Amino acid sequence: MRRLAISTWSLDGLLQSGAPLLDIPEQLTRHGISALELCHFHLPTTEPGYLDALRAALRSAEVELYRLLIDTGDITAPDPSRRAADIQMIESWIDSAAALGASGVRIAAGRQPPTPDAIEQSAQQLRAFAQRAAGHGLRTHTENWHATAQEPAALLAILDRCQSQVELCADTGNAEATADKYATLARLLPRASSIHFKARYAPDGSIAADDLQRCLELIEQAQFDGVITLIYESKQNEWAGVDQLRDALQPLLYSAVHH
Repeated sequence: MRRLAISTWSLDGLLQSGAPLLDIPEQLTRHGISALELCHFHLPTTEPGYLDALRAALRSAEVELYRLLIDTGDITAPDPSRRAADIQMIESWIDSAAALGASGVRIAAGRQPPTPDAIEQSAQQLRAFAQRAAGHGLRTHTENWHATAQEPAALLAILDRCQSQVELCADTGNAEATADKYATLARLLPRASSIHFKARYAPDGSIAADDLQRCLELIEQAQFDGVITLIYESKQNEWAGVDQLRDALQPLLYSAVHH
C-alpha cells in the first residue's frame, strides 16, 4: 500500500538547533504522517535507556520506525582494515535498529567506482548484512547513492547478485546526478519497494510542476506500491516544507486507493 513517511533529514535544521528527537514522533502524527526514517547520526546516543525511550515515544504516537538510515561506512573500501572497521560499525547500527523496533535498515552499496570487483564486493557484503538483519526481523535496503550504485546498471547488477535479500529504495534527488534523471528512475522504480522523494523547486519556493508531474507519472507506470519518504532539504521552515511535499504527493495516494 502506498503511504508517506518522512526522514529525520527533512528536519535536520530543527534537530541540529536542539529540538529533541523524542518529540518528533508526536509531531509526525500532527502532520498526518505515520512512518519515520531515522538517520543514524540524529541519535544522540545508542545507550539502551535512550533507545527504549525513543521506542516508547514512537509507540505512543503510533508511528512506525520504517527504517534506520545507516549513512556511514564504505563496504567497498579498498583497504581491508578500513573496510572491516566500517563493516563492524554498520553491524552495530543494525543491532541498534533492532533495539529501536525498526522495520528495516538502509545501507549504502559503496563509495568506490563500480568496477566488477566493487560490484561483487558490494553484493557479497550486502547479503551478509541482510542475513544479520533478517535474524532481527529487519528488512535490508540499498539505494542509488554514492559512486558504486549511483548508475542504474551497476545498482541493478548488485541487486541481482543479492538474490532478493536486499530491497531497493529509489531516490528521485540522487537520480539528478545521472545523465538522465527520468531514464534512471524508469529503470529503478519497477524494482523499488520504497522511494525517497525530493522535489525540484522554482525560484519562488513552489514545487516545479513539470518535474513533479513527470516523477508521479513514472511512479504510476512502475505500479509502485510502497513507502514514499518525503525529503525536504532546506534548513528553514521544515514542517511547512514537509506539508507542501505531502500535499503535492496526495494524487499518488488517491490513485492507489481508487485503482
